[in-house]
Amino acid sequence: MAEGLQPLYKVDLVVEGNSHLYDVAWNGGQDRYPGVTGMLSVINKPALVPWAKREALSLVEAALMTRLDGRRSARIVLNKAWISSVLIEAKKRPDKLKTEAADLGSQAHAFIDRIIRGEEPGKVPPEIEAPVRAFRDWWKSTKIELLLGDTKVASREHKFGGSLDALGRRNGKLVILDWKTSNGIYAEYALQVAAYAQAFKETYGIACDEAVIVRFGKKLPVDFERKEIADLNRSFEAFLAAKALKESLEQPQFIEW
Repeated sequence: MAEGLQPLYKVDLVVEGNSHLYDVAWNGGQDRYPGVTGMLSVINKPALVPWAKREALSLVEAALMTRLDGRRSARIVLNKAWISSVLIEAKKRPDKLKTEAADLGSQAHAFIDRIIRGEEPGKVPPEIEAPVRAFRDWWKSTKIELLLGDTKVASREHKFGGSLDALGRRNGKLVILDWKTSNGIYAEYALQVAAYAQAFKETYGIACDEAVIVRFGKKLPVDFERKEIADLNRSFEAFLAAKALKESLEQPQFIEW
């Protein structure tokens, strides 16, 4: 599937806590770079705040409603300890849901990667049945030939690394592909895949002119959504701006501690 594609240097993923770092080794040297997604964490995500509020309040509402339903719960009197326990769980709920969503996304990505590589993926776990079926439906419908699955790449010029989900070819041109299991396709994803395109160009010595983001729904019925990146060059410029901002904010020169 990917004959002739050989990296110019070695890139390995290193996981340290919640951080994804990339060890890069070439003839005569080596270095460790931060990951693309970590660089983009500096971008504000305004939709997360109201979402977190809704999820926390929905847990409180559900807990209160249990006091109104059923003979047993109707006899239970509200007290300070019970209210405190509900509020503690409500505060934890958004982070718990984000962790669960990330775990589901990782499982789906790994399963899809085995399919791309031609391996026997085994039985689909029920929790990722929807995104895996959505991937298969997209694959049947696309004209993109898949060449590589999960691939580690790095930019030595700009000092960052990343893991692109897949590399494809369409009409003779290489295409960077990125899988999402989020609830939507957001603007910062363009910055992410543009960074992968630059890192792939440096790692393999071949330019990618196109990039596609495909979102697979997490629930049945099966659905998928795809978006083309309009301008990789402008998107990469925006990524570099985000990277510079994050690196600047991590320096101590702004405030005397």
